[in-house]
Amino acid sequence: MKSSNTKIAAVRSPSALLPQNCDMEKWAVVACDQFTSDKSYWEKLDTFVGDAPSALRLILPECYLDEPNIADRRKGINSAMRTYSASGLFKEVRSYIFVKRAFNSGKVRQGLIAEIDLEQYDFAPNTRAPIRATEGTVESRLPPRAAIRKDSPLELPHIMLLADDPKNILFSAVEKFAGEKLYDFKLNCGGGHICGYKVSHSEQIDAAIEALKADSEARFGESLLLLVGDGNHSLAAAKLCYEQAKAAGDASAELKRYALCEIVNLYDEGIEFEPIHRAVFGIEPQKFFGALAAESAGFTETATALCGGKEYGVSLPDNPIEAIAFVQKFIEKYVAEFGGKIDYIHGVESVRELGKSPDCAALELPPVSKSGFTEYIIKNGILPKKTFSMGSAEEKRYYLEARIIG
Repeated sequence: MKSSNTKIAAVRSPSALLPQNCDMEKWAVVACDQFTSDKSYWEKLDTFVGDAPSALRLILPECYLDEPNIADRRKGINSAMRTYSASGLFKEVRSYIFVKRAFNSGKVRQGLIAEIDLEQYDFAPNTRAPIRATEGTVESRLPPRAAIRKDSPLELPHIMLLADDPKNILFSAVEKFAGEKLYDFKLNCGGGHICGYKVSHSEQIDAAIEALKADSEARFGESLLLLVGDGNHSLAAAKLCYEQAKAAGDASAELKRYALCEIVNLYDEGIEFEPIHRAVFGIEPQKFFGALAAESAGFTETATALCGGKEYGVSLPDNPIEAIAFVQKFIEKYVAEFGGKIDYIHGVESVRELGKSPDCAALELPPVSKSGFTEYIIKNGILPKKTFSMGSAEEKRYYLEARIIG
């Protein structure tokens, strides 16, 4: 019998499922929260994939969240998961996985596939959990994800967790023990190239993670291990499903207690913070921009907004985080009073394309710096909703590995 004092690790070596004997370029697809206002991206991807085995059949792109057939889509996802699992498509890899992602720009990002204990993660604004959110959660995005996950036999993560690791404690160990190559292929739709390697001596990686935690505690004065960089809502939905399963005494609760994620170093040269822009649909331009101008009077920084192909100068606070907080508060208040719909847009080109519409206000927002990032989270709890993105839409994590959760 295990002692009640047994220490449970916040991060552990995963039991990952990898597809075999299939076209990997058609298998891996970008995170579901990208191209949310561009269905053409997903339609083209669907045509490219065709009838081949693909993670596209196991996810729900967020551009379809408001469609009336969402229940049928959920059933189709769960059915595809069971079909793929029963067909022998997957092989299990019981080790950490070292990922090297090369982008078309020439940048390379390193990552570590691992499982995290959801008992040691929290997305509440002022949590002091070892693994914590960096941004506010858009509550309306949790139920659709939780509904899919609740009865799903598998999870596929696009979650990326940031380690504040200036000494490169973790990845110096990971690179040392990276061995057998597990995959090596081109990603579709401009995603670049990806390689994955099995990592031997998991106990050495466990020790590096503990060393990283000790280093963080020494620098920040509190227990902090990882911050959520991407996939905040997917991880929050995983937490919600686990808590529900635990409360119900569900036999799958122990599986649901863990979530598959990719850990990256905040200081990795392949990670750049990109702004997440705002689009507000169903507005009257004159009224919207008049109200915005009245609210922002006195600010000195100028940003760009577009509507109907016309460009507007918008005054914002000098500090990027304060500017994003101001815009978020304004548009939420405006939509509550006058109606409309808010969307969160990755990439300047996408937001400018939306700005051609006569009833959409597309606002370009400033990027957030890595400098002082962790200190801000410790001091203030969380950033405003959808403050930053790690790279462009094409550089987001692609669904590749899976894990059994039910």
